[in-house]
Amino acid sequence: MIFAAILAAALICAVGVPHIMGGRSVAAEEVEFEDGLASLSAGDVAGTETVSGSDAENAEAEMIDGEYVEAEVIDGEYTGASDDMGAVEEALIAGLPRAELAIADVNGYINIRSGPGTDNAIVGKLYDGGIARVLETAGENDDWFYIASGNVEGYAKAEFFLYGEDAAQVLDDYVTCYAEVQADRLNVREAPDITARKLGSVDTGRQFEVLEDCGEWIKIQYTGREAGYVSAEYVTLTEEFIYAKSLEEERAEREAAKAAAAQAAAVTAQTSSSTAGNTANETTYTPPEITDYDSADDLRAAIVEYAMQYLGNSYIHGGNSLAGGTDCSGFTCFIYADFGYSISRTPGGQLSDAGRSIDYSEIKPGDIICYTSNGGKSCTHVGLYIGDGQIIHSANSRKGVIISNADYSIIMGVKNVID
Repeated sequence: MIFAAILAAALICAVGVPHIMGGRSVAAEEVEFEDGLASLSAGDVAGTETVSGSDAENAEAEMIDGEYVEAEVIDGEYTGASDDMGAVEEALIAGLPRAELAIADVNGYINIRSGPGTDNAIVGKLYDGGIARVLETAGENDDWFYIASGNVEGYAKAEFFLYGEDAAQVLDDYVTCYAEVQADRLNVREAPDITARKLGSVDTGRQFEVLEDCGEWIKIQYTGREAGYVSAEYVTLTEEFIYAKSLEEERAEREAAKAAAAQAAAVTAQTSSSTAGNTANETTYTPPEITDYDSADDLRAAIVEYAMQYLGNSYIHGGNSLAGGTDCSGFTCFIYADFGYSISRTPGGQLSDAGRSIDYSEIKPGDIICYTSNGGKSCTHVGLYIGDGQIIHSANSRKGVIISNADYSIIMGVKNVID
């Protein structure tokens, strides 16, 4: 699988094969081994350690991007100096043995603090599916991890992570692969065959999420609702992970978003008269019909059809808009609200209070499936059952609103809100 390559226990890249480390393109030029040290030099970013666990004696990371930057891991401890330590940290993560990585496994994000305790200041956040290096454990019962991810180092509760072998087994699910078009114009086809029906064409530089590597063909998410195939010969594959964000980084992102929104609003106000009739490229959503349905099955079908309009939309933790983005429980809550039902805004509340509990064998389209990722301690995720063993749900900040198999995770309960 293409997803496994970047996180192999020893990162050894073939000459000229590009990868992504935190958004930087890497084309490996050489790999050298000497006295337990593996170093990799590349065009933009270089550097990984490839010795395992606590036996690591030395490892270095180096970024060549106009100036020399290095970082070291000595006996498991990390030191270094750089104008872009986030890039170096991501390079180290990319080469770390899988058993030493941790994956955030929460509905939302994990607070990263200055010390091992909830009374310590928050210095950053690691969102669901984010990757971190565990530098050490802390706390009276070793119930805190001291982690490094992106530009952030700090302490986070260990219970909110998949770690060790648990993380190693699912890491491929937490990398997003993209195909970037290299041809001037590339055809997208309905099937992996040159004679298959043409769905459209895409221009050079466009990026699409990769759904499957079929060898000579790459299956991509062509539109929000439609997949297609492109020739592997004319695309470059890159891989990305989610890393922690410092409070300063989040603040800067919010300010940039506000400025962009203000600028867009100003442009819209100035040009509204000339563009009032030009809505061909805008996404529109059809509100549900408020009527007395002939049967519960008709209502269920209408709920599923309505929910499917939002396939491909963004996941935003705490978001309050189906069109603009929301989280898993917001998605089910707002879908039902548009049909006149009032249910809880949280996964736990939907498990305990929404409708009535039923057995999975009784499930019908429109029912809510409640999942747990912490061994049954609580409901951590919900999805809307759409039939044929599938759900539509706002998965996480990496995937957005997607369709998954209904049994993709541990089911804690099923809720019938309708009848």
